[in-house]
Amino acid sequence: MKKFFIPGLLAAAAMTVACADLSDLESRMDSLESRVKALETQVEALNKNVAATSSLLEAGTINSVTEKDGVYTLLLSDGTSVTLTQGSIGVGNAPVMSVDKDGYWMVDYGTGKNYVMNGTEKVKAKGADGVTPVFGVNATGNWTVSYDGGTTFQEVKDPSGKPVSALPGGGEVSDPYFKEVKYEGGLFTLVLKDGTSLEVPVVAGFLCSIAGAESIQTFSLGETRTFAVTMEGVAETVLTAPDGWKAALNESILSVTAPLTVTKATLADSRTDVSILALSASGHAAVAKVKVALDDAPIPVTPIAAVTAGEAGETSVSFTVTLSDASAWKYLVRKASEAAPSAEYVNESGIAGEGSGATVSGLEEGTEYVVYVLPLNGAVSGSLAKVSMTTKVAAISDYYEAYNAGKDIVICGVTYNKATNGEAVLVSATEASTNFRTTIHQKGGVFFLECSDGAFFETPTITEITSDVVLISRYADKPATLKQLMCFKLKSGSLVMKNITCDMSGINGGTNATYAFNNANSTADLDRLHFEDCRFLGDTRSLLYASKADTGFKSVIVRGCLFQLAYTSGNVQLFNFYKSTVLHTYKELVFENNIVFNATCTAVQVFQYDQNIAQAGSPWECTLNARNNIFYNCPSANGYFKFYQLASLNMNGNIFWGDPSSTLASYGFILYSASQAATAVDATGNIAYGLAEGKNWLLAHTNSTVVPEGNTMAKLEEDPFESFNTGTGDYTLKAAYASYGPRN
Repeated sequence: MKKFFIPGLLAAAAMTVACADLSDLESRMDSLESRVKALETQVEALNKNVAATSSLLEAGTINSVTEKDGVYTLLLSDGTSVTLTQGSIGVGNAPVMSVDKDGYWMVDYGTGKNYVMNGTEKVKAKGADGVTPVFGVNATGNWTVSYDGGTTFQEVKDPSGKPVSALPGGGEVSDPYFKEVKYEGGLFTLVLKDGTSLEVPVVAGFLCSIAGAESIQTFSLGETRTFAVTMEGVAETVLTAPDGWKAALNESILSVTAPLTVTKATLADSRTDVSILALSASGHAAVAKVKVALDDAPIPVTPIAAVTAGEAGETSVSFTVTLSDASAWKYLVRKASEAAPSAEYVNESGIAGEGSGATVSGLEEGTEYVVYVLPLNGAVSGSLAKVSMTTKVAAISDYYEAYNAGKDIVICGVTYNKATNGEAVLVSATEASTNFRTTIHQKGGVFFLECSDGAFFETPTITEITSDVVLISRYADKPATLKQLMCFKLKSGSLVMKNITCDMSGINGGTNATYAFNNANSTADLDRLHFEDCRFLGDTRSLLYASKADTGFKSVIVRGCLFQLAYTSGNVQLFNFYKSTVLHTYKELVFENNIVFNATCTAVQVFQYDQNIAQAGSPWECTLNARNNIFYNCPSANGYFKFYQLASLNMNGNIFWGDPSSTLASYGFILYSASQAATAVDATGNIAYGLAEGKNWLLAHTNSTVVPEGNTMAKLEEDPFESFNTGTGDYTLKAAYASYGPRN
């Protein structure tokens, strides 16, 4: 017989009845022990029923059911077998288990249903964190319960905090544990004493079980194990595993691999099951599981760092560092053009980080740098984290002085400096009109222009560009003024302008004064025609007229410029490629961050190609980017951008505005070639306002071989401008439309 020793009780009895006959006390003690002993085998049946209830809550289907003398043996479709007893389990005050609508265990010890509590927490019956309680009876005959599979037990207390007795109060209780158990029509039904009904379909021939998965499987880091899987009637499977674990199912073999390293995410994942969700062709489901855990060997922690770019100055960069499983960090900053350091080198020669970030000074302006950060945890280092940052270019007030000091001047993405482009020429206008033609006619070089108050440069006769000519105003805050009375003939080389004010009033329509630029008598394709931060004032004529059809322009870029139009009727083409037959030689057309405006609502075109003339050249490599411009009071009856064939057309972020009373129509582009790919066109993200009722802002002209679906751009109900000065081009956008138009 198993003995239960209660020293405190025996000592108390000896003190109070020292002279009494101990036989009566021993008799009562033996009676208690025998009664508790009698409960042990009955509690085993109780726990099997609780376990069976828990399994049925999770079971998708049952494979088979057998019954003998009120004992049901169920083979679940995950291969596990459970037993439940319908007859009397002979336990006094037996707990009656049930589950509420939210999936939490409830128990009734004969005094009403209450939640099963583990301390102050309700115990879940199903789900990833579900628990199956294990009941027991202690030496004093009170119920005990375990929430860790029977490893540790605690005494059950009623709502008032008193222990709950397992012993019958007035005779043995022999009521069945379950109210009803039945199996019929392919459905197994279990009705608990409180009326809760569990129904599980019985599907013969549907099974998914994992051999050797009865107990927790303990792995070492990186260890792989295989398990035999039996499947019947399975049409599809889905595998899941805890964070860091890997699982693969190859026919009848399940392969499970433990994490190589452990991170906080791995430790934080409370899941312990590698699961196979099996689905039958008829839609039934079964989940087979193997519980996994890492062994007790010390777990190596992998330090992790994330680095985020902060502010970049002209000679400094700042960054922040976020650590995981790391107690320290080191860093190095190198130019992007230099070789990346190894983690070992950063550990040996890096700078020890303090806090959550750092600022590095003494860098070169306008240069891309890479910040390398190494996370550390004692002697263990992680992988290098990195982020790229580019220092700002210091604002230049005197371009001539900066050029002579060796600094780079970038115009339309092309860098010019003394080392590459040679000595610069400083040209000053000190009189009301200074002849500039002789300075650049059939010459090349980098020219810096400065003007005294009221003075300007003038070209009274034709000026030929036969080499690379770069014109830059010396002072950023005082653009030099160029007044052309006769055209520039672009014969070869390049023409580049930055921060120049072009007075167009002298282009009066006379001989050789119809256009500011043309390519008459050209001997080669012009490499670059670039304008940045320039102002074209009083414009009544085209800027460019490509009169020579067999030569063209490889690169035309207009960025950050202002076009003050001054005409009241007609249709002006700013860049007219006319009837060129070599459009395949054009490589890039860019019109970005510009303001084109007119006091009177009249039509304009930006890049114009005159006729649908078949082009023999190939391949078509030209890209046309028209982004973040403002077209104010100048719709385009014939399309702002008219070309033959393009590798890509991007027309985005533009603002189109027209007088609401104007009856003009407006179109974004025309592409002529029958072989033009529609997928090469992106004309999204533009807004428009104005024009008379019934006049839309269409993306493509009906003559275009590519017309986007819908074709109409977003037409606003409200004016996007707070104000617009048609004399100067100054404007204020409403806050809702700040993402459109020119960018800084």
